[in-house]
Amino acid sequence: MNAEEELLAKLDRLGALLFARDPAIVGELWCDLGFTLYGSEEGETVATLAELETLFQALFARPYRLAWKWDQRRATCQENIAWIAAEGRIELTHPERVEHLPYRMIGILQKVGGQWRWRLFSGSEPASAR
Repeated sequence: MNAEEELLAKLDRLGALLFARDPAIVGELWCDLGFTLYGSEEGETVATLAELETLFQALFARPYRLAWKWDQRRATCQENIAWIAAEGRIELTHPERVEHLPYRMIGILQKVGGQWRWRLFSGSEPASAR
């Protein structure tokens, strides 16, 4: 598996953990060297491990499951730094219906001890043109 495939697999794993409401998502994202998350909703800003845990506890307590459905995604590497850009939809699976909202993300990862570690996750729900 080349570096780009490895990075996209990291994005896929993140999505699987999100949909499963698996608290292991915190360990998947967190990097002791520093990590920042900017979510798509107001107040979804994370800079500490405790804030990351609290964010996912709140997301997993919602009455619907979250999943990403990517239409386009690209990973690029330069030595030990990499970035992922993805665009598609976020899917909200309620017991009685499924909602789809436009979604895009940018992620920055760093190779630490032979493993790619998330350093930044920035997600957004693009607004419609006025």
